[in-house]
Amino acid sequence: MATKIIGLDLGTQTVKVCELVTTFRNYELVGFGSEAVDSPPGAPATFTEIAAAARRLLDARGILGETLMCALPSGLLSTVTLSFPFDPKKQKKQIEQTLPMELDELIPFDLDDVVYDHQIFAKPEGGAHVVVSFVKRAILRELLDALTAEGIDPKVLSSGGLSFFNLYELINPNDAEEGALALLDVGHQNAELAIFCQGRPVLIRDIHGGGAGVTAALAEAFGVDIQQAEHGKLSEGWIGAQTTLAKEGQRRQIVNEACHAGMEPVLRELRRALAAHEISGGAPVRRLYLTGGGALLSGLAAHLQATLSVEVAPLNVLNQSFNRLALQGDRDLPYIPKALALSLRAFHPTHQSQMNFRKEEFAYTGDFGFLRGRIISLALSVIMIIILGAMVAVAKKRVLEAEYQTLNQQVLALSQPILGHESGDAELILSTVLAGAKSKAQLPETSAFEILAALSEKIGFEITMNVDRFEVDLERKFMDLTGTTGTSSDVERIVDVIRQIKCFKGEVKKERVEKFKEDTKFRLKASSTCG
Repeated sequence: MATKIIGLDLGTQTVKVCELVTTFRNYELVGFGSEAVDSPPGAPATFTEIAAAARRLLDARGILGETLMCALPSGLLSTVTLSFPFDPKKQKKQIEQTLPMELDELIPFDLDDVVYDHQIFAKPEGGAHVVVSFVKRAILRELLDALTAEGIDPKVLSSGGLSFFNLYELINPNDAEEGALALLDVGHQNAELAIFCQGRPVLIRDIHGGGAGVTAALAEAFGVDIQQAEHGKLSEGWIGAQTTLAKEGQRRQIVNEACHAGMEPVLRELRRALAAHEISGGAPVRRLYLTGGGALLSGLAAHLQATLSVEVAPLNVLNQSFNRLALQGDRDLPYIPKALALSLRAFHPTHQSQMNFRKEEFAYTGDFGFLRGRIISLALSVIMIIILGAMVAVAKKRVLEAEYQTLNQQVLALSQPILGHESGDAELILSTVLAGAKSKAQLPETSAFEILAALSEKIGFEITMNVDRFEVDLERKFMDLTGTTGTSSDVERIVDVIRQIKCFKGEVKKERVEKFKEDTKFRLKASSTCG
């Protein structure tokens, strides 16, 4: 039976979903949709507005009740990586016992005020590499309350940056790419960076800045409102090299400078993150994949490649055998990867994000609710079966009672000619019959069935006889037998056999004996001595 898994990307400007249909052996990407978050222009979207957009999207696609895999909106999580000398397979308990003490020294909050989760990876040189993400408990509660108010209950609420680890086998099958790979998801308010190396995530970072910064810079440069600036960004926004500015008109130069200014916070933090990765001994990043709504900014990939000296390519996750989408154009491509990564959590066990902040007081109870619903349904089914069984038993009882009344009436009717009076005592009637008691009813000495049985027994298997008509009238004392046999001599044998039966000692008349093809038809009549 097919199962649907939904990846729900809770963006601050647009909410996206990817729909995976799973079977026992495979899965297919069968659906994608998006819904704009209805928030005031220029103001950060609230959890209530994001949840409302998610509800509209899920309702419109008829998937509200399906299994939902989500991630916290970008900008809410903090992620750190820790190293331990323990063997991650043999000493996992020691790592988990030591982790709170390490976090207590690293994070600027009391551990009771945060919810954290971690994922452990083995380091090639030995020891454990642990990725830890944490969020303030109050923020997580506010988000889940907003989702719950809209009837949304995600089974998984994970780290957005780490969720891209679910795409690792798609962008680097069989670990074919040497060095490190990076993925930058440029959203509206924030960007998420993930760096992977040797089959594990080595750096996850939220970066403040994104498409909203470009929109704000354009609004300031042209003195227009946010809505006009957003429209201008989508239609004219671009980032080009400084060497090309002299060839552009004044308007294009202003647009380019505003886009540079708007993306500068992202570029600055991106440079720092890549430098920190290499300083810590990480392998150089060979390729940076670009995704998210901000990736649609014209020239951004080329600008990042020139600035960072790293190959930059748009991330296309639809060139896979499991894709069944038929999208028109490439405008939707940057919006799909994160939602797809979330839905792929059910697969790729080798490279899979395992973080889930649905724990402790925020634990997911949907599975129990589903099971409880099934138990109730099963109990109702059992009750219905019992009720139907009782109804059948009552119906059978009434049928048996009717049959009993009918048989009782027959016994009463039969008792009158046998006993001379009505009686419901069947045993008395039977004993009277067996004792040969005289009654108004005369019992036959034999029956037609007994005569036919005796005839068949005495003929044996030597003669083939097919009976067409066999009539015995004991009141008029005669027998009439019509049938077919092999030859006329077989007819004579049948006549001899009839004379041997106790009721037919007298003459047997052959009314007709004639040959017909391979058979002989005959008709025999005899007088009976039985009454």
